Amino acid sequence: MSVVYNPHVKFLRKWGSRGSGDGEFSWPQSLSIDNEGNVYVSECSNDRIQVFDPEGRFLRKWGGEGSGDGEFIRPQDLAVGVDGNVYVSDRDNNRIQVFDPQGRFLRKWGSEGNGGGEFIRPQGLAIDGAGNVYVSEYGNDRIQVFDPQGRFLREWGSEGSEDGEFRTPQGLAVDDDGDVYVSDQGNHRIQVFKPTV
Repeated sequence: MSVVYNPHVKFLRKWGSRGSGDGEFSWPQSLSIDNEGNVYVSECSNDRIQVFDPEGRFLRKWGGEGSGDGEFIRPQDLAVGVDGNVYVSDRDNNRIQVFDPQGRFLRKWGSEGNGGGEFIRPQGLAIDGAGNVYVSEYGNDRIQVFDPQGRFLREWGSEGSEDGEFRTPQGLAVDDDGDVYVSDQGNHRIQVFKPTV
């Protein structure tokens, strides 16, 4: 295997190896960076969140396998909100959990189902400039939107391949204009939306 370096990109650092100890990973799934440059990482197989300083030094962790507050079953995406809190899509518990930057449990919302505020395998998670939380659902083929406290605001999408339909949506991002980008995995495309509410 050869490694090709782009002359316009400089390698800075790396950290971690396979395992379950501090600073080790088993299926790191997603990451987010707070205003101080700390790196939050969700781990699907270790069912936890780890936090590192900008140089990759281990700071703290929380979680563990389970369905209690602060426990996870296959955490997926995570995001640091405008309030500094950490929002995590807890996929196999069909919920979103929220923690302060130190990992203290604050609140949760969601249960299994297909109504507003219910989930079947929440995946992607993004936060807009107003603090609203966008969640993609692998099982319900839709996007749901919540306020920072977890109150359901709206949803869109259904299974299919037409504009605005999804097949197993995954990652989400919200740009500075509030446009929502969705990786529509099963349809092999990216869709972009402008919320009108």
